[in-house]
Amino acid sequence: MSKFVDSDVIVFAFTNNSRKDKCREFIEEENITINTLILLESHSKVATITKNQELATDMVKLFYKADNIEIINFNNNLFFEAIKRSKKYNLKISDLVHYTTALLKGCSSIVSYDKHFNNLEIKRVEP
Repeated sequence: MSKFVDSDVIVFAFTNNSRKDKCREFIEEENITINTLILLESHSKVATITKNQELATDMVKLFYKADNIEIINFNNNLFFEAIKRSKKYNLKISDLVHYTTALLKGCSSIVSYDKHFNNLEIKRVEP
């Protein structure tokens, strides 16, 4: 069963910090699901932190080439499925899109350091 990975884990994996190796290893070894909004967020943050647009772009290319990563397109259906859940969950819309992606794809967990994913139907875990 796949695990949904939040952008913070990806950013940690591609920037210099104490969590880099653990996050990179997790991404390389697990079957994971992300959506294109995660890629956008990750690209933006990695480019800003590293001041290296090429690194951020190469990172995105790696995700599209990886056999263990399923990338779900952010589209109208996903957006409206997230909107339907907005009254039930106290999450900002981008996090609702991520949570909804994980729900619709049957992910076993959401891998994130962000505690706002706690206490949902899908458990939050750290790499």
